[in-house]
Amino acid sequence: MGTRVAIVGPNGAGKSTLLNLIAGDLVPTEGEVRRSQKLRIGRYSQHFVDQLSMWETPVEYLLRLYPDQEGCSKQEAVRAKLGKFGLTGENHSTPTAKLSGGQKARVVLTSISMSKPHILLLDEPTNHLDMQTIDALADALDEFKGGVVLVSHDSRLISRVCEDEEKSEIWLVENGTVTFFRGTFEEYKEELIGEIKAEVDELTSLVGC
Repeated sequence: MGTRVAIVGPNGAGKSTLLNLIAGDLVPTEGEVRRSQKLRIGRYSQHFVDQLSMWETPVEYLLRLYPDQEGCSKQEAVRAKLGKFGLTGENHSTPTAKLSGGQKARVVLTSISMSKPHILLLDEPTNHLDMQTIDALADALDEFKGGVVLVSHDSRLISRVCEDEEKSEIWLVENGTVTFFRGTFEEYKEELIGEIKAEVDELTSLVGC
């Protein structure tokens, strides 16, 4: 709890597969994955739309999943939560199918928050989000007391999430393995830039020949 893990590596290396194994969506071909039976995982994937019911409104969808809401009105309680994630009032009663990608993402993020997870698994959470919402997501993750496992191409978000070096870990996925990167995310970026520069210099010298 409280650990921040950034999973990095080239496209197609298996970062999403690793998240699927952690979440239990995939069964390992070798070894085992052990989780506490009481563990609540909040999962945001690149295919988040698959979680939604397109013909329900966001309020109907969330009330069906979480019917026990406190307050004068259960609907108002859910609407307040949607508002915190930036979904404006007129969209609360709009069929989900008519919402934009960013608006649907806000509904999913609200749903994850309402599940009160111990650990968040975030797979490219910044897709469909504008800069203001990405900043708001980073702020929310700062306040989150549970664990966070993040896959993202947004280096700014990773830098924010892994700002506390004592609580942060970098896992490098490549060549079918996962290794612990002994350094900060900024050091990983510098190493990556150095490798890319070396490859460019090598190609340039070959072209020159």
